Amino acid sequence: MLVATYNIQWGKGRDGVVDLARIARTVAEADVIGLQEVERNWREMEHADQVQRLAELFPDRYVYFAPSVDICGSSLGAGGRRQYGLLVISRWPVLTARTYPLPSYPVHGYLNDSSVLLETVIGHPAGPFRFYVTHLNYVSERQRLLQSRLILDIVADAPLQGGPITGPGVPASEYGADWIAIQKDEVPPMPRPAIVLGDFNMMPSSPEYALLAGPVGPDYGRLAEQGLFADALSLAGVGESEGITYPANDIEQAKRIDHIFVTLEFAGLVRRAWIDEAADASDHQPVFAELDWSGRV
Repeated sequence: MLVATYNIQWGKGRDGVVDLARIARTVAEADVIGLQEVERNWREMEHADQVQRLAELFPDRYVYFAPSVDICGSSLGAGGRRQYGLLVISRWPVLTARTYPLPSYPVHGYLNDSSVLLETVIGHPAGPFRFYVTHLNYVSERQRLLQSRLILDIVADAPLQGGPITGPGVPASEYGADWIAIQKDEVPPMPRPAIVLGDFNMMPSSPEYALLAGPVGPDYGRLAEQGLFADALSLAGVGESEGITYPANDIEQAKRIDHIFVTLEFAGLVRRAWIDEAADASDHQPVFAELDWSGRV
């Protein structure tokens, strides 16, 4: 199973050309994809509804969009919305989805937007797993620490809470009732194994990265521990000081800030992981990870 994360910068490549078809070609081989900075009627342009356009470019996939920013689009007519956010594209059904707001506060002198964590459960034939996508605050380390702590808590607690509909011990006669009209075999799962990926705006040397993946110990390095995340690139043998997912520009240094994290159940299943540093469809580089997912944990 191949997964990918890509901040697509609304499809604007390094050549300044907006080309969603180029984005699609870049990640086409992946089975489950998490995209960030996907727009829906945010600006006047061809294919302004990028969710619809990407769905057209992946006609055999399941697509789910969660806005991180959603404001009135008065120019679009009554009820029109301007949105941008996160998109999941999956070869297998998206069984459930829900969106969690993350802490975000104004910063003097900077435009700042809200962040969310998108949770989906992917119905892989071998067994379901959770697939999370996020895009953390770009300017404030303090806010990223708050967001990272909440992400850890959400991912840890979700299997205990269950999915959007739960019913342990409910009599069979209750299923199919008028108020909810769901059968027992339709109650969605909330499995333990999880992949958490996106644009985290943090490097492996940062404190928020250590919060998510644990500290570097003097003897054993950074450990894959229950309750924390492991970096797929590191599990595949890529050093934490290696690789660039955000090339340098006139203001910022080159960084590795886009990550694919996995929970302990997936840690031993990462076969390969890499950064496509040749991709030119965005101002970020996509990250890929291949996992040997059999559904048994």
